[in-house]
Amino acid sequence: MLRPVLKSLTLGCVLAACASTPKPTGSAATTSGAEFTQPLSDRRGKLLALHEILKRMEASPVQYKVADLGEYKDAAPEQLIEKVWPWGSEPLDFPAVETGPDGKRSVRPYPGDAEVMALLEQAEVPYQAGRFEEAERIYAQALQLRPQCYPAMLSYGDAALFKGDPASALIRYEQATALNPDDHRSYFYRGTALRALGRMKEARAMYAWALALRPSNPYLLDVLGNADERLGVRLQPAVLKPRALARQEGEAVAVYADMDHPSWLGFGMCKGFWLGDSSHRQEMLGTTGHPWTSLEETECIAALATGYSRNREKQQDPALERLIAIIGDGYATELILYEVASRKAPHIVLTLNEAQRQRMQAYVLEHVLAAQP
Repeated sequence: MLRPVLKSLTLGCVLAACASTPKPTGSAATTSGAEFTQPLSDRRGKLLALHEILKRMEASPVQYKVADLGEYKDAAPEQLIEKVWPWGSEPLDFPAVETGPDGKRSVRPYPGDAEVMALLEQAEVPYQAGRFEEAERIYAQALQLRPQCYPAMLSYGDAALFKGDPASALIRYEQATALNPDDHRSYFYRGTALRALGRMKEARAMYAWALALRPSNPYLLDVLGNADERLGVRLQPAVLKPRALARQEGEAVAVYADMDHPSWLGFGMCKGFWLGDSSHRQEMLGTTGHPWTSLEETECIAALATGYSRNREKQQDPALERLIAIIGDGYATELILYEVASRKAPHIVLTLNEAQRQRMQAYVLEHVLAAQP
C-alpha cells in the first residue's frame, strides 16, 4: 500500500602526462564482474511497466511511504549517485581476461615478472627526468628479456612518444594491444599518438575504446572531460543523475523523490518495489534475495523514461532527453553497463563477448564522446 509521509528524509590531465604508465602492484587477487550480470535473456518473468508496478504496490501488504527528498535535494549529484549505486570492488591495476572451458570470462591481474619489474623501476629515474632515450634503452632491454610483457611495451611506447616520435609510439602501443587487448590503457595511448599525428577521427575511436573498456575510470573521465581542441573530443555529462532513492525503514519501504523533478518519482517507486516485493524478485531472478542485477536497473530506468515522457511538455531535462534518444537507438543495456554496472564491477565490460564490446564502443561514439566542432 502507498502512503504519503509529510516528514522529509534525514540522511545523515595535463596533456604531457596522458601516456604515463602506472606500475602494476603484482596482486594475486581475482575478480570477474560476472556476478553482477543478469542477462536479459535469462530473466524468469516479464519486465513490468510503471503502471503495473504501481498497481502491484497498491495491492501489496508492504507499506510503501512516499516523501520529498529533503536535505539531499540540494546535494551534489555525486552524493545521490553514491546512495543509489554505491561503488563496488576495487579495480585491478593491470587486468587480463581468462576464458574457462565453459566459455566464461574471468578477469585476473596481469602476471608480473620480478626481473622485468626491476628494469621498469630502473627506467623510471631517467623517464621522470625527461631522459627518454635512456629510459627507452632500458625498456628495450626488458622486452628482450620478456617480449610478451604488456607493461614494458606500454612504457616503450611512452618513451617514443615523449622523445617526439609518435609514429613509433603508435606501433608500440598497437603491439601492446595485441599483447593484452583487454586493458584500456593501450587504446587511450594509441589515441594520444594518433592525435599527435593529426589523425583525429582515429584518435576519437581509440578514446572511445578506452572508455568502453573502463567506463568509470576517474583518470579517463578527468582527461577527456577537460579536453580542448587539442584532443578533438568532448565528453558528454552523465545521463543518470538520480533524484530519487528508496530505503528500508523498519517494516516499511520509504521512497524519497525530488518533487521538483517529478520524472524521477517513477524511478524511485520502481526501486522501492524491488526492495519491498520479494515475490517480484522471485519471479525475475529465481530468488527472494536482492543482489544487484541489470534487470532491476532496466525496469527502473524504463520507469524513469515513462515518468519523463509524461512530464516532458511541462519540464524538459537535457539529460533525460538523451536518455530517450539512447533508448530509442537501442542502447539501454549499454547505458546501464556504462554508467551503473561499471560502478559495481569496474571490469564488467571485459567479461562481455566481442560483439557486445563492439556495441559498447559504438554507444560511446554515438552518445558519450562527441567530436569537437
